[in-house]
Amino acid sequence: MPSDMNSATQMPGDRRVGIVAHQNSCQTFLRKLQGTPLFTCTLASTATAQIPGISAAGATPEKRRYTAALDGEALIHGQPKSLDDIPKSPEGPPSPVVISIAALRLQQSYPLIIDAGCEILPKTPVLSLAGRAGRCITSGRALSYEAEFITNCQQAGGLLAQQAPWLILAESVPGGTTTALALLEGLGIQARGSVSSSFPGGNHRQKEAVVDQALKAATLTGSSQPALEIVRAIGDPMQPAIALMALEASLKVPVVLGGGTQMAAVAALIQRLYEQGHSGNLSNIALATTAWVAKDPSANLAGIINQLPFPMASFYANLSFDRSSIPNLQRYEEGLVKEGVGAGAAAFSAFISAGVSHNRLLEEIETVTRELCCT
Repeated sequence: MPSDMNSATQMPGDRRVGIVAHQNSCQTFLRKLQGTPLFTCTLASTATAQIPGISAAGATPEKRRYTAALDGEALIHGQPKSLDDIPKSPEGPPSPVVISIAALRLQQSYPLIIDAGCEILPKTPVLSLAGRAGRCITSGRALSYEAEFITNCQQAGGLLAQQAPWLILAESVPGGTTTALALLEGLGIQARGSVSSSFPGGNHRQKEAVVDQALKAATLTGSSQPALEIVRAIGDPMQPAIALMALEASLKVPVVLGGGTQMAAVAALIQRLYEQGHSGNLSNIALATTAWVAKDPSANLAGIINQLPFPMASFYANLSFDRSSIPNLQRYEEGLVKEGVGAGAAAFSAFISAGVSHNRLLEEIETVTRELCCT
């Protein structure tokens, strides 16, 4: 494990927000954030999530097929539509969508759902990028997308940048930490043993075995080959979608990648695309996650971010459920779930943009959890 593990620190003067990496970049980026952001959640599917034991983003492999759709429905409608319940870990904790819903309510912010390639579409309005669900990465040919998809992502980024003074680009992709590890390794970033998991302790051996199969099947020629070819071979649909949208939007407004190690992989893709000629303003792109990811003893988000060539501002929302009255929320403190559906970025925004206190956010999260019968 790299020596900078658990290097997350507090922001000076604010215990609600901490720094994962690059303090100077963080302070500069914060000064750019004015007003309420547009929160978007990009949904996608990868058959990698159907590998038994690979993900806890849904109680069973069959229910994981619905996870992204249910998260999107809960964000828009405040309740699921395709099934009776929102996604839950097999251990009981609810999807982090309860955090995102609560944080957005307190900011009076309405989210936008983006479809990058879902097996099951949510019963919500969506911005479609004309993507397709991903195959299992062990095929070595995980994604099929046309030039139209790339153009759509870029145009969507430009459109989103016109809607608010800054953006949050979040995701819901079951199996996404495994595809994140594959993409990071394919891009030459050492990430074994460093990606977070919805399981306590992280299922690193299984993830790494799957990634080894993927890299062998893909027969990549090296990390210098076109980045979109690498992600096409071993990624998931969300990764190129958010990377391309973020680059385009960053030309006009600040962009926060909402997530942990999945968004670290997207950040690595963004920086490689920029190096290979795609336009963007890297100083306008940051990452925000939860304290459960930033301080995860079985992962190393800071170690991944510190390998990227550009010093990207990286924050965490210092959420804690140890004083929650709801047992299933308390289980987040055991290392279950940790992040997803932009939970960390939504909380980060509530803290810095709306001045919400930690206790007020916790109260609202508990209210949402009770409404969704996840106690």
